Amino acid sequence: MANPPDIKTFPRRIDPNMPRRGFYPVLTRGSEVRDILQPGEEVTSFTVTPNAEATAAGLVVMTDGDFAPRYADRVFAFWVEIATAMRGSSIFNGTGIVLGVELSFTTNFQQSDQITVGIRVVNK
Repeated sequence: MANPPDIKTFPRRIDPNMPRRGFYPVLTRGSEVRDILQPGEEVTSFTVTPNAEATAAGLVVMTDGDFAPRYADRVFAFWVEIATAMRGSSIFNGTGIVLGVELSFTTNFQQSDQITVGIRVVNK
């Protein structure tokens, strides 16, 4: 699946040859339409996965030990790296490529949502 047209991309870029890098997307809470969580709503379960394009480009969401995805106080935390076999790929040259990571979650209000965040991977 391609990135959504309105994808929010982190300003921090990563180099495909560097070891893991952490990212921390924050959910908004309030009574406005733009807010993701309503007052009193809490995330009860979640998954963090690269989308198909990111997987093909070698983006891996780490899942072991201290680098396993987690969620607390409206903040997701996850760490990524590029698979060794893809680190020399020319897709990361020039301005690089934006790869999507999907945050899927359910809440105590029995709501389900999925947000895709972008990570730009570029050779430095």
